[in-house]
Amino acid sequence: MPRTRVSSLRFEVSAAWALRAAVLCVIGLAGTWVIAELVPATHVKDAIALHDFTELGRPRVDVLASALLALLDPPVYAVWAGVLIAAALARGRRRVALASAVVLALAPLSADLLKPLLAHSHAVYGVSEIRAASWPSGHSTAAMSLALCAVLVCPARLRTAAAALGTVFAVAVGFSLLLLAWHMPSDVFGGYLLAALWCSLAVAVLCRAEQNAPAGALGHVGEARGTLHVAERVLKGALVVGWLLAAAVVGAVFATHRSEAFAVAHLSLVIAAVGIATLAALLAWTFALALRA
Repeated sequence: MPRTRVSSLRFEVSAAWALRAAVLCVIGLAGTWVIAELVPATHVKDAIALHDFTELGRPRVDVLASALLALLDPPVYAVWAGVLIAAALARGRRRVALASAVVLALAPLSADLLKPLLAHSHAVYGVSEIRAASWPSGHSTAAMSLALCAVLVCPARLRTAAAALGTVFAVAVGFSLLLLAWHMPSDVFGGYLLAALWCSLAVAVLCRAEQNAPAGALGHVGEARGTLHVAERVLKGALVVGWLLAAAVVGAVFATHRSEAFAVAHLSLVIAAVGIATLAALLAWTFALALRA
């Protein structure tokens, strides 16, 4: 009698590892908010970085940034989410489709619910002024949710490419929000981490489902070995991609202002760009490398 194929994802890590990742996301979220709100130096640097980003704006750049952010308007976002869910169902990944639907729906919703609860005043530098209820960024949350769910949904052979494209998309959205002065840099960090929190919880549930699958249907490796293997590759990939993206921003600064002194004088912009790009790459690579099949 032919064996029935069990359609599921395979993980290099366990549910416990995914839950620890979720805890790290919670710690990162709390730390980001506390540092941005309660540490005076960071409070001011956050505003300075935003102001520096707005100085890079040009009419054509602003139009491009607005067009990119329009891709995350609720009706359009619902289309992207539907495409990912349909792709998972077409591949027979019903659990993944359900997990992606939950993440794509609840991550942006939770961002909207947290904003009024965690509203705080922002330091003002120049003419860039952001409303109090801005953390975390809903656009950043939606962009990272799409990126991470795309990694979960796509076939193994395309997973690295999905992580790379997702990183570029999430970083482009984050930079666009700053160029147009819609959000503070700390808001972007918060959005990324909130999306990763929901995806970590989804992976934990999927891992648990894998462990409960019939014996012999799925493979599993030791948690310690898998964790070290994934961590090493994640750090290498995140640093490479993050620094490349940040270097592109610095290059744009030089091309626009043709002055090395500008980047030196606007160090907050460079630090924010490096941080945003590296965090996005770190999160996308983590999810890409945690999956085995």
